[in-house]
Order: sequence, then structure tokens, then C-alpha cells
Amino acid sequence: MGNRESEGRLPVLVAGAGPVGLMAACELASAGVAVTVLEERTEPDRVLKAGSVGPLAIEALERLGLHDELVTAEQATMAGYAQMAEELTAAGRPEEASALDKAQREHFAGLEKIDASRRSDPGRRRMRVPQPVLVQILLRKAGQLGVRVLSGHAVEGLTQDAEGVTVDVRTGEGAVRFEAAYLLGCDGRDSAVRSAAGFAFPGTAPTMLGRQGVVSLADPTQIPPGIHAVEGGVVVWGLGVDRVAALEFIEPPAGLGPLTLDELHAAVRRVSGIDLDIIEMKAGGRFTDEARHVPEYRKGRVLLAGDAAHIHAPVGGQGLNYGLIDAVNVAWKLAARLHGWAGDELLDTYSAERHPQAEQLLDNTRAQTALMRPDSHSRALRTLFERLLELDDAHRFIGDMMAALDTRYELGDEDPLVGTLCPDVKLAVPDDSADVAVRRLAELPHDGQGVLLTFDAGPLPVRVADGWTGRVRVVPAVAERDEVRAMLLRPDGCVAWVLRPGADPTDDSLAAALCRWFGQPAH
Repeated sequence: MGNRESEGRLPVLVAGAGPVGLMAACELASAGVAVTVLEERTEPDRVLKAGSVGPLAIEALERLGLHDELVTAEQATMAGYAQMAEELTAAGRPEEASALDKAQREHFAGLEKIDASRRSDPGRRRMRVPQPVLVQILLRKAGQLGVRVLSGHAVEGLTQDAEGVTVDVRTGEGAVRFEAAYLLGCDGRDSAVRSAAGFAFPGTAPTMLGRQGVVSLADPTQIPPGIHAVEGGVVVWGLGVDRVAALEFIEPPAGLGPLTLDELHAAVRRVSGIDLDIIEMKAGGRFTDEARHVPEYRKGRVLLAGDAAHIHAPVGGQGLNYGLIDAVNVAWKLAARLHGWAGDELLDTYSAERHPQAEQLLDNTRAQTALMRPDSHSRALRTLFERLLELDDAHRFIGDMMAALDTRYELGDEDPLVGTLCPDVKLAVPDDSADVAVRRLAELPHDGQGVLLTFDAGPLPVRVADGWTGRVRVVPAVAERDEVRAMLLRPDGCVAWVLRPGADPTDDSLAAALCRWFGQPAH
């Protein structure tokens, strides 16, 4: 079949139906933008790339109305831990069964010592939802929102001009061409969108090769659960799913084909000395510590998010968290641009805000890889670092970094809350019957609008925000804490303006924040 034209110009094309692409699509659709997602695969990717989702991403997912599904998914994961503990106890290995509690902790460089209760905000927690399960949750949500997902559609090339992007796509039935106002590349580390659009991708070469598989074992008690620094590198088993991994600190050889069961078995034996009896490998793949980052996230009408923009060693599940927050950050800005009340300067804030965060991510994953090396000097440093994690300040710093709770965008405001991502606080919101209902921030309507929370600030903020009706929702509420009198939140949960106790409310400061993030007032 020859080249054929698709329907007319679309508002947004998203390349990649992984968690980042689906998150962006759901956010865009929630904001009233029609979205088409192109996915090269014809079957779901069953390789476990992350076993949990970080707190910032969880809060964003809950704003999409996915709280109940996430809880159900986490309960299923934790049931896997319980079953593993029962099998270890029955096999006469109670010490390893009790070690599962440690294996459920978050880790830094494989040190399973990060205690969420010792972070600066313990209430914001990671959830044990494996990435393949999250993809299925997001696929269902995308379907409910009317997102069109086209599997077996591989991006092969693109051109762009001042009006939009033309994307050449290969399908099982031949070539097809799509036109869109914007193209968002969420198509992973080997991004076809990044290559076709000409983004540079500088960084550091790999020094480590990891092999992992979702497997069935003849005897699951043959390998202890958790992350273990051993003579040949690092070996991993379990973490809530039947995943085994072996990390070797070697330069990855060129020309490798798909990972086989025999290759995984040999790697585990080389690294750990365990002759693991693997019955079946349901899915498998390789990973490295190669770290690369595009200099900017937008070229004209083409934007990148997630692994398409930044890659690094997959330690601590950080990549999924960062990618999902990339998606949330860029989606509402694209929606604002398409709805006509924002210009390119708003799109430029996406790269300005997210690029520095990912730079820190690449550095911390490089540091973790160094601490996992099996040479004597690295192991000595690892032992020292393990002792440092006993100190509260060090533990809190690392715990916040791994959960991205230290995220703060530089928005030009000295207030420490401005630029942070607001947690899912409780609000006492008056309802239609004049009673007060306790609701969570995530339970408010999620439709691409900002939120102005007014506590005891008087009528001025409400009057000022009137010109942004339809772009900003005003919510009178009683806060759990009295540290602010009013707060403006962007659709991605970022705090854009606050009024502190004792401060005099003025038209100018709030109006300036509203204009900056939500365009000129309608009247």
C-alpha cells in the first residue's frame, strides 16, 4: 500500500503509549484537547522498568481520579510480598522472610534503608504499583476520556513549519501521514521523534550492563529477596514481583539481540554464584547507566518528555516519576496554547522548569552507580555512605531527593512555597447546602483550570480572579494549616502565588501571577 493521508490537522499527536505518553494524553483530554497517540508496539510491554510510582506522580494520578485503582493495584503487589514471605517461612528461612520488610523500603544505590517516615513530608508516599499495571490503568482512563490510541504505528520521519508538524508513520498496512499542530515525543530512550526533529542528545557512555527478567522459578527460595551487592556486581530478586536482575560493571558489547533465558541465567550465575533454576522468562530486557539529556525540550512545534528527553541508570524508580511530572507540566501548557489564551512563552517555561530537575536526576543516578561498583574502593565508600544514612539530616536529604520532594521551580518569587508542587491537602469546602464538606484537593474537578484557594483572605482575591473565569476555579476553603491565607495553583499542582498571614492583599501581585500563567483577563 502506498503513502496515504490521514484525516485533517489534529491538535496534538503524542508518540508513545507508555506511562508518560498516556499521562500526557489524559491530561490534555481532561483539558478539552483532542489527542491521538501513536504506539509502535502491537502488544503491551511486559518488561518491568519500575516497580513503584513516586509521590509527586501519585498525586498527579489521583488528580485524574485514579485513587481507587492505584490502591487496588498496590494491594495486589503487597499480596505478592506476603506470598513470598509465606514461602520462605515454609522453607525454614524465617530470616529471609523478615528481610522482606527491608526489601520493601526505598533504596539509594541498592542500600534498602530509605525510610519514608524520615522524609520532610512523610505523608507524601510512593505506591507499589508496577509500571505495566500503571500503563493498563492509564489506558482505561484514556479510553474514558476519548483518547484515540493507535497501536502498530511507528514514527519514521517528520517535518514542521510555522503552522504545524507533518509526521510520517509506518503501519502494518503501509505508510500514513498525520498532520498536527503539535507533536509530543514520549517514545522512550530510542526516540524516533527526537532523532527526526534533530535534537542533540549529549551525555556519558555506559559503564554497566544490567539484565532483568520477569520469571517463574522452580524454587523461589533459591535466591534471597531484595538488592544485594555481591562479588561480581549486584543481584536483585522480587521487590513485589517475580523479577530477577543481574548488574555487571562492564562495557556493554555491541550487536546484542533480544535477551534470552540462557543469557539471563548465565549473568545471574556470574554475578552471584547462584545457579538459578528459571523455568520461564515471561519478559526480559537489558539496561545500562548511559546518561544523556537534550539541551532543550522544545524545537518549534515538537516537544519531548520522559526518556525521550533524558535517560539514566534505572535506580530507585526515579525515571518514571520524573517522566510523569514532565507530562503533567507540558500538557496543561499545550492545552492553554491550543485554547488560545497562552503564547509560546508559556511553552518555553516547560524546558526552563523541567530541565534543571532532570540534570539533578542524572547526577544522582551517576553517583548511585558509582556506589554500586564491586571494586574495593567503591565498596568502602558504599559502607561509609550506609553509615551516613543513619544521620537524620542525611537520611532526609537523600529521601527527599529520591522522592523528588525537593522539586522547586525557579519562578522568581522568594517565598519558599512558590514553585513547589502542592501536596494533596484536606480542604473544608462549603457545599450548595451551606454546610461544609471535607474534601481533598485531588477531588476537585480536573479540567485544565488553575485553582485559587481562598481561606481567610477576604473578597479581594475572588474579585481579582473574576477576569479569569473558565481558566481559574475559585475555591473558598478552610485549610488544615494556617500558614497561608490564599494560594494560586497551576493545573500541574505548582504553587504560583501565596498570600501569607500578616501580608496585605493587593491587586497587583495576584493579577501579575494570573496574567503570567493564565493569560490576559477576559474583561
